[in-house]
Amino acid sequence: MANASSKRIASANETALKNLELGLLVVNVLSPLSRLILSLITSRSFVPRKLVIFLHIVFVGSSIVTWRWFKTIGTPSRGGSGGVRVGEDLGGKGVVELGWDLIYMTWICTLGSAILGDWVWWLSLLIPAFASYKLFSTIRPLLAMFLPGLFGPKSPQTQAQTQAQAQQQAQGNAGDDKPESKRQAKLKARMERGDKRVQQVQVKQSR
Repeated sequence: MANASSKRIASANETALKNLELGLLVVNVLSPLSRLILSLITSRSFVPRKLVIFLHIVFVGSSIVTWRWFKTIGTPSRGGSGGVRVGEDLGGKGVVELGWDLIYMTWICTLGSAILGDWVWWLSLLIPAFASYKLFSTIRPLLAMFLPGLFGPKSPQTQAQTQAQAQQQAQGNAGDDKPESKRQAKLKARMERGDKRVQQVQVKQSR
């Protein structure tokens, strides 16, 4: 079973790295080509603004570094004893997942800005926002140790009190809606039919 799992991870990593290399090549070729075509048929400039160039260099460079890191940790290697060591699972969670998010968002912003406009680079703000969320989720148990009132789970005592209050309220509502007795039901039916005996009894009670 362990050998089959290792083979599965190695095969999945090999496929992921090939697709990643192909994606890096396609995106970085289509982006300047799209800008050139649009600059010829529209009034848009082929050279983007300095800020966009800076963002492009930073994010594309980061995606290339991430690809190299994926290749290092995901490619199987041979140990000194001749055994094969399977790399890390590139489909895992944590930092690896953030690396994929960085690469995908870089591709979206690179191609999107070339086709739709430089405003697409605002989407790159989602990367640090998501990274901050993942970091907070990771350190929240530590924060709960020092600030249990803010980051800790709801105490069982509070939950029990809430359930007790809900049960009391339900019992109170049930007590307010008592069913009519058979005698009251008969009197009500006679009143609806206009029975004179019921009317006489009501007159006597009113006196």
